[in-house]
Amino acid sequence: MTAPRDPELIRLLIEELGRHEEALTQGQQDEAAARRAVHALKGSAGLAGERELASALSRIERRVREGDATALRDATSLVRTARHRLRDGQTATAAAWPEPPPDLEVRPIDPSLRGPYFAELLDRLARIDDALGSSMSAIEASAHLYRQVHTIKGAASAVADEPMSWFCHGLEDRLREGSTSEAGAIAALTEAARWRAVLGGLLDDPEAALRRLRSTSRRTSGITPAQHGTHPPSNAPDEGPRSVVGEDTTFRVSAAAVDRLLDRVSTISGAREGIGARLERTHSRAAELRTLRAELATALRLIGPPRPWGAPAAAISRIQQTAAALTRLSDHIEADSVGMRRRDQLLRDAALAAKRELATMRQTPVAALLARIASAAMAEARRAGREVSVVTRGGDVSVDRRIVEQLADPCLHLARNAVAHGIEAPRTRVAARKPPVGTINIDAEKTTTRLRITIEDDGAGVDVADIRRRAVDAGAVTPSLAEAADDNTLLALLFLPGFSTRESSDLLAGRGIGLDIALAAVQRLSGGIRLSSRLGEGFKASIEVPVDTGVTNVLWVEAAGEEYALVAGQIARVQPNVDRVAETTPHLAACLGREVAPTPMLALDLAVEDSADDWPTRVGVDRIGHREDLLIRPLTPLVAAMGPFAGAIVRGDGTLRLALDAYALAPRARALGRMPGAATSDRPRGR
Repeated sequence: MTAPRDPELIRLLIEELGRHEEALTQGQQDEAAARRAVHALKGSAGLAGERELASALSRIERRVREGDATALRDATSLVRTARHRLRDGQTATAAAWPEPPPDLEVRPIDPSLRGPYFAELLDRLARIDDALGSSMSAIEASAHLYRQVHTIKGAASAVADEPMSWFCHGLEDRLREGSTSEAGAIAALTEAARWRAVLGGLLDDPEAALRRLRSTSRRTSGITPAQHGTHPPSNAPDEGPRSVVGEDTTFRVSAAAVDRLLDRVSTISGAREGIGARLERTHSRAAELRTLRAELATALRLIGPPRPWGAPAAAISRIQQTAAALTRLSDHIEADSVGMRRRDQLLRDAALAAKRELATMRQTPVAALLARIASAAMAEARRAGREVSVVTRGGDVSVDRRIVEQLADPCLHLARNAVAHGIEAPRTRVAARKPPVGTINIDAEKTTTRLRITIEDDGAGVDVADIRRRAVDAGAVTPSLAEAADDNTLLALLFLPGFSTRESSDLLAGRGIGLDIALAAVQRLSGGIRLSSRLGEGFKASIEVPVDTGVTNVLWVEAAGEEYALVAGQIARVQPNVDRVAETTPHLAACLGREVAPTPMLALDLAVEDSADDWPTRVGVDRIGHREDLLIRPLTPLVAAMGPFAGAIVRGDGTLRLALDAYALAPRARALGRMPGAATSDRPRGR
């Protein structure tokens, strides 16, 4: 803690301040004398125990050296104020640690020094963390902490990192008594733990850390300027400035920093997968060694005991020694494999937890996005001469901000199309016994794994029968497939470039543009768009994207010799593909447009909503494997457009596997499930 002030030293300091004030006032005529005055007062303030005044004068001295024309004027004001406060029995400055002085500011660090400086501070902070969690005595740990803080202060002073230097100087006072007694050491350790997060904040984002210190001190201290010179004991409840460290305390962290951390955690997850694959190979090699040892034992039995006319005794002995060595080696490898598996599990759990916690830091409510969509719909209604009421719900749903940003364009497309294609003119609506004002509902809903944004209007809807006819006329589908396809599958044809429901076109609608652009944007997020319509009653577009694009629990399945991953949460049931189930279960390979194998052995019921009818949404597979938590990586737009894929999975051995999106797979499965022979090899082949 700060030592009690010596009244005699304070009296001498007041005299020094008065004597040098005139030199500072005349600094324009004699700048050299003013500089000497600042330097002398800085030392006198330090000797008198007025550390904050000494630090402020040190900063002014630096400004004078850099040619700041206002520095001497500020020095004069500081000295005059300090002299009056000391005469009144107060501290020389109003601010007391940990409240930052008003003139303390963040300055850029020399780029040539920045790298080594950051490396040094990260090392010192790691040593502080080790000391706080070590088993050494309280006095030893306290002394170690004091040395680390002192070293950080020196390094910060060397590179002109004034916020870090100032904070460490004050923290030293709190830690100084740690070497005097066990109680003092415990108090010092408590202080170090309280302020550890501030040290990290001053390194990562010093401006935000200073703002937080200022706001916290002013909000919680309740200490008058006259009391600033006395710091309460660190364990005194509800007194003095509170620490900014705690579960209810936050620091502002840049979005870019969170993105970088998430990328690094993803890299760790990928490396862990590689370690897991190597462990599997090591385990297999241990088994191979055991097999070799068994073969050697068999060979020994065939040779039999040593005989004068048979195998030499020395050869048999060497074989026996080799067999024993193989046994020991396989035991060691297997034991190491078991231990590494435990560590692999710990690393996987830690990476998963870190990724999820960081992901929550990047979340933002969708309220702003919904408001933007509503504004676009109203603007389009004014342009088209329609009367529209827009209702939004679910604005408090929070998702990854990057998802919100990338969903803006497709949602705007759909909202404008709802006006241009859907909402009728007021006179037309009245003639159809509808209110003259059309309604567009924009809803946001989040489930465990997906975000759904629905844009629904009560307009004219779409004639599905007309779509079927146009699709056949345009050659987009064969007549048999068009007849078997359900409404949802036919509505999906609206995503084809150039396919429109209008004979003519205007500025926005009828050109066959917009929906394909919206779908491409959503597919880049590994999502999809579902359309539904009621002729004369309205049209609904539902955008669904995964809200967790990181580590996902998947189930491995095999179809026609290829291995795929399905999100485990998107599978409702696995059952034998027999009897009536087989009649409506298309092969997964057929759904992907690949060569189809014989009737699949298993049927997977997909956990997707289908409001069109009660037709089961199933796909058939040849085999199912194990469940696994894996990192699903995004696909390039070209690959994503080639099928119902959610992303790619890079295995530990470097091979690539595709993850399937059940929501994008469902329309294909429903359409093929209605066609005879969907599960057998007489389906059309090709890619």
